[in-house]
Amino acid sequence: MTDLLLVLLLVALLGFWWDSLGARQAAREAGRRVCAQQGVQFLDDTVAISRLHLQRNSRGRLVFYRQYRFEYSMSGDERLRGSVDLLGKQVLRVEMGWEEF
Repeated sequence: MTDLLLVLLLVALLGFWWDSLGARQAAREAGRRVCAQQGVQFLDDTVAISRLHLQRNSRGRLVFYRQYRFEYSMSGDERLRGSVDLLGKQVLRVEMGWEEF
């Protein structure tokens, strides 16, 4: 019985890890796309998770709400922060400074 629970826990952790990889890729692509549209430099080509919790989507299913932070630069001299909000793998918004996209 404990072996079965251990296997189920391992499968759940692997599923969460796989889902997180896809969400992180979606956030990175959204940040990179908005930076390119705005003519600014997307720094370090990465995003970092800053918030994670469960939330219901429009169909009533519980999915993970994630907020990722990224940095960008307008001139190359400063580092400004932006964020990408995801519900599941759907991008809800991208925020850069005071602007929201």
